Amino acid sequence: MLSLVDKVTDTAPLLFHRLWVGLTDGYLTDLPNPLELPSAIQACKQAIVRDGMTSDVFFIGAHSLGGTFLQMYLSDNPSQATGMLLWGSYLTSSYPLATFPVPVLTLNGDLDGLVRLGYSWKKYREFTSLNFSSITVSQKPVVVVPGLNHGHIASGTMPPLILDMDLPADLTMEQAHRLIANTSANFMVANTPNITLGQQMEAARHLRTQINATGMLLRPFDVVSSLDSDGKSSPWVNGAQLQIIGAPEALESKLTVETKMVDNIFELGNNKPHIEKNGDKVTVQVYAKFDYPFNPIDNSEPYVSTNMLSAKMKRQSAVAKELGPGDYNSPQTCKDLNQYAFQIASMFVSGRAMTRYRQKGRQLTFGEDDMKTTGSGWLSAGLTFEDQPDGTVKVTSPALVTSLNVPFGLDGMHYCKLLSPFRALEYIYTDSLRHVS
Repeated sequence: MLSLVDKVTDTAPLLFHRLWVGLTDGYLTDLPNPLELPSAIQACKQAIVRDGMTSDVFFIGAHSLGGTFLQMYLSDNPSQATGMLLWGSYLTSSYPLATFPVPVLTLNGDLDGLVRLGYSWKKYREFTSLNFSSITVSQKPVVVVPGLNHGHIASGTMPPLILDMDLPADLTMEQAHRLIANTSANFMVANTPNITLGQQMEAARHLRTQINATGMLLRPFDVVSSLDSDGKSSPWVNGAQLQIIGAPEALESKLTVETKMVDNIFELGNNKPHIEKNGDKVTVQVYAKFDYPFNPIDNSEPYVSTNMLSAKMKRQSAVAKELGPGDYNSPQTCKDLNQYAFQIASMFVSGRAMTRYRQKGRQLTFGEDDMKTTGSGWLSAGLTFEDQPDGTVKVTSPALVTSLNVPFGLDGMHYCKLLSPFRALEYIYTDSLRHVS
């Protein structure tokens, strides 16, 4: 942190008349914590004032877990700061961006292994839901710096957790600290009272440029996440069922697939996919369930995307029996659908991120389906990601496929626990780069 502070103090005089900087210390465990943070902040302020500072404008910045504790403190004590800078951190869901009582800069890197890029995307979406005015740009900016990782914001020997979880960076420490310092200084200028309007507008212009660049960087997350869910259904599950059917082009206009999302495993178990025919029109009713990570405290380690999509679909032969004869595509497996999900994600990943994945990342491979013989066996199984001796990661789907002559309405089923395109996207950007040199 000392190196970053030095870079901020080097940058700030270009924008301010003078900048005073203090670091909190004295924690029993050498880590900020909610009990000791208030007194540490007050002691730091008092020391700066004793050294000659006369301004009442205070900005407080924090990194990583320190940002979590700082937002707790300032939400209850907003008069203690003119603004808050979160580096390698973000406002958790307990503290909405729109109502947080002081201006907030959220600054993360796209190679941050502890604040995965999906969480920066969530926070950017929250930012864009606000009124995109000059005030919002100045007071609640969300910025992602390309090539920056979690350790860039610190200095010295990295703790074991960062060494284990962080991603290889594209920037040197010098480059990273300069970029962080520039953004931080512009945020402080834009929110400092008694400064010229021209200076504030210029600082806001720089922030807007970075915010727009962040939107472009995160655009793949917008597009691919909408394939998982459009708010009502899952376009990806719809597409998966159509892939399984592989209907001839001449029959496609007669075919409709409808996916109903269920909330829990009991609903999923109690509903069976079925086919409805009205004249020459055929509708396939599919049931599916998201399996999002349990994350009540909005920790940044779990995936933002679903762990898997549990999809209860109909097999090709069952639909062809109702739709009519023709030149259908070769039957598809759950493995085929997972490969397709990865291909879709790859289409939208930035060129820079795809190059990283191909050159450094642990490549995804796809195993043959783990065939189950009972519905309960399929329901209780999950999509697996297994590390392989060659450094790759193998994805395997539990599957259940029944013949057309099975009784009790269980005929012609094709069940899959699927990789979603969004999960594949997150893997490419973040998880593939963990534990690589």
